[in-house]
Amino acid sequence: MSDSNGLQSRRVALKALISIEQESSYANLSLPNFLRESDLSVADKALVTEIVYGSIRLRGTYDKIIDNVSNRPVETLDLEVREILRMGAHQLLNMRVASHAAVDTAVTLTKQEINQSSSGFVNAILRKVSKFDFDQWLTNLGFTDKLDQLSIQYSHPRWILESYLARLGDISRVEQECIANNKNPKVCVIGWPNQATQAELLESNKDFSPAPWVDSGVEISGDPGDIPAIQGLRASVQDQGSFLVSKAFIDIPLDEDDFWLDLCAGPGGKSALLDRWAKERNIDFVANEISPHRAKLMQRSTDQIVLSDGLVPAFREESFTRILVDAPCSGLGALRRRPDSRWRKKSAEINELVSIQNGLLEKASQLIKVGGLLGYVTCSPHPAETIENVEKFLTKHLNFKAIPVVQYFPIEMDLQDSNSVQLWPGLHGTDGMFLAVFQRVSK
Repeated sequence: MSDSNGLQSRRVALKALISIEQESSYANLSLPNFLRESDLSVADKALVTEIVYGSIRLRGTYDKIIDNVSNRPVETLDLEVREILRMGAHQLLNMRVASHAAVDTAVTLTKQEINQSSSGFVNAILRKVSKFDFDQWLTNLGFTDKLDQLSIQYSHPRWILESYLARLGDISRVEQECIANNKNPKVCVIGWPNQATQAELLESNKDFSPAPWVDSGVEISGDPGDIPAIQGLRASVQDQGSFLVSKAFIDIPLDEDDFWLDLCAGPGGKSALLDRWAKERNIDFVANEISPHRAKLMQRSTDQIVLSDGLVPAFREESFTRILVDAPCSGLGALRRRPDSRWRKKSAEINELVSIQNGLLEKASQLIKVGGLLGYVTCSPHPAETIENVEKFLTKHLNFKAIPVVQYFPIEMDLQDSNSVQLWPGLHGTDGMFLAVFQRVSK
């Protein structure tokens, strides 16, 4: 059914935005449910998706604009009114929607979904917002420095950009990452080892294209659930960066290799790969997961799963030749997929995450055999979660050495020559995965 006046599309978008905020859910997980339950056309669903993601991504900028024209700070407004104003601002400033249509539908939606009295306020605010285009608003808001400009222009909390700058050392590269974070990423489907090839996946749909860095992957449009290889549990949706760090870790040669562990296995994408690579080599593999729910979901793709806390693991010391610690992290490397994360994560939370990461590395160091490899992975470029953790670990554990891992990534990626690898959305088109590998050289 076509949504001729756009009102129903905006109603679905509003309900999704309210739900995402109230339940602290992620848009990429929550929005598909609202779209499935609607009777909107494909084009109208695309409109809803753009409104929802755009309103979330650029929330910081829109809130500053709304505050500029309102005598009531955005934070003091009712949730429903806030979301309608953000939706309206996005349509006015960053979509090809006529001003009168954006304002009129917002006012009508306010009357129908909230109350009559709030509609006048919404009308007045959005008409003021519509007086300038996006670039003019950026000029009107003003900046204190270049980092403040990027924070407002690309709607990123300043503390996140400061962490980027600490790793990149170049403000132009920080801007490149901001731009990448504000674009919808391509969905990548990767065939599991010896179970689905790139050629087979490409045959699934003529609009699919080869993934740049993974020879068993494709970039897709549409619903991945329609792909036969996914239906048959022979492939999965997975970012190329996630695949690359997993593959690099298992490609490092060992003289003796007989038992692998994924210490923090959920939600299971890397474990599914490790499980199959281990089988190729006749090596035992076990996935450890703390969450019963995630562990149950993983049973479809991984054979051996142990339910235990990685900080108090249910394994004997010196049992494994490879241990992957895919540690809980801030997720600052995946903001393009989860734009809501930039508003939910707080800089104060980093220290707590680092404590968990250090604890997991400490436990893993006790479980690895002499000569074995310990891989440390995060989806974050934050210094505290990456290079600083590596330095702490090596300083404390003199019986481990760092293994250079750049050589196990595609040479065309032109990675920085260092022991660890940091991938970047803006530079590599992957999530911001980090990998460091340590080898235990003595007791």
